[in-house]
Amino acid sequence: MPVTKVTRTGVRSAPRQVPTDTTATLLPMTFDRVGEEAPEDEAPTKISSLQDAFAAYKPELDFRTTVGDEGTEFVAELEFKSLKDFDPKQIRSRTPGKRNDIADLQMQIDLLHRMRESFSVLAVKRAWEKQEQRQEIIDALGDFQNQLQRLSSEGTE
Repeated sequence: MPVTKVTRTGVRSAPRQVPTDTTATLLPMTFDRVGEEAPEDEAPTKISSLQDAFAAYKPELDFRTTVGDEGTEFVAELEFKSLKDFDPKQIRSRTPGKRNDIADLQMQIDLLHRMRESFSVLAVKRAWEKQEQRQEIIDALGDFQNQLQRLSSEGTE
């Protein structure tokens, strides 16, 4: 059988560096633009840094949905000014002037964890075993919940 030798020309052993200073893209990329072609008259935008992109396009998220049988509205209004704003801890925190029910939910979860830790204390366990002290604890928690609801309704008005 004859031997065939295959040679390739122009193949490099390592890829070349991609120039980042000449990269252009059509932004902002929004949900309504997914799957569609860009208009012919739209020109690429040159962005030289990530901060320029945040300043030019001001990315934000306005999430609204209803949850539960009662149809409770759940809202998260988020603005992203840097990559740090995408951190889950930052998303779960409150921003002045913006409604963020994710932050409220996180505060309630943290409160429940603290209450669970409190009920693991020996003195609280002993008080819970006695009927009259158990009722005092339940009443105190009810008062605390009413105060929280009053404060939250004052904050939204």
